[in-house]
Amino acid sequence: MKNQTGIGEPARDWFPISFISTFTDWADLVKGPEQQFGNVSCGCHPNCGIGTAILVDKETKERAAFTSFVNGPQLANDVRLVTDTARGRAWSALGMALSLARNYDAFKAPSRLTVFRLMERFDKAFGATKRDYGKVGNGRTIEDVQKRRSDRFLFLFIAGMWFQDLFNYDFRRTEMCIIPYATQMGEISFCAYNTGIGWRQIIEKMHMTATLTKWYEEHGRHEIFAGNKPVPLATTEHSLVLNPEAVAAGAQTDLDEQGVAKNAREEQLLARKRKQMTPDESRHHEEMARLYRQHVLKEDPTLVSVGMLKATLRKSDSEAVVR
Repeated sequence: MKNQTGIGEPARDWFPISFISTFTDWADLVKGPEQQFGNVSCGCHPNCGIGTAILVDKETKERAAFTSFVNGPQLANDVRLVTDTARGRAWSALGMALSLARNYDAFKAPSRLTVFRLMERFDKAFGATKRDYGKVGNGRTIEDVQKRRSDRFLFLFIAGMWFQDLFNYDFRRTEMCIIPYATQMGEISFCAYNTGIGWRQIIEKMHMTATLTKWYEEHGRHEIFAGNKPVPLATTEHSLVLNPEAVAAGAQTDLDEQGVAKNAREEQLLARKRKQMTPDESRHHEEMARLYRQHVLKEDPTLVSVGMLKATLRKSDSEAVVR
């Protein structure tokens, strides 16, 4: 982001996504136990992803990372202390205000952003003083929308998630995943369902009732909706004419027979095959393959595969012929 926009410093302005929980815990405290719903929190593993906040002045178009003019780590420590003290709504709100004032640097902030405007932005986001900034729930009117949008400063939150592969799979992170998927086999976390060994493909294949083409043949295509309104088609007739010879010809295989790559992935695989590996690299790949079969595929390492047995037999036969 810094290379493309010039905003922020990677080592200073990016924090784990769960960093926001420090402030939502404080917001839950000041709102009290009578609140119907708590604030949106994030208790995921620190390695789940990263996030940063950008403050934008809508009039001057100034923009700056929040932690470029506020000491983020120290502010988090101060707010945590205020939350742990739990002295009630008024004292907790005052503690947050003092924490912001202590860690705010006016020389690095946008020119029109004062510490009082910053406190107002926090109050608007977390609802500590219960001041009316415009409703966001049931009964919201256009006046509420205009009132909230009249604020000069906006917060833009940017977040990213690290997807896991088999070579960097973190089971502790999967255990702490906060995005549950409801499947036919039970609840599975986002990390386990979409990364690693590929449970999504396994479960979808297990419970697939029909392919998309087969479903369309039997039930027709689904209705089209836009803006929660149905969009009926005048007719489903079309003028597309298929060449029966091309349809019956099947898939094109001449490139496969000649060993020509058809996409970037196949090019990478061919380049990997052509690359001459050292004996150490070969032993490393063999060891990784053995560990994968043992721990992921749960194969018994004491069993000899049929392919290895055939290779051994072929080798012994050739040695016998030579002798």
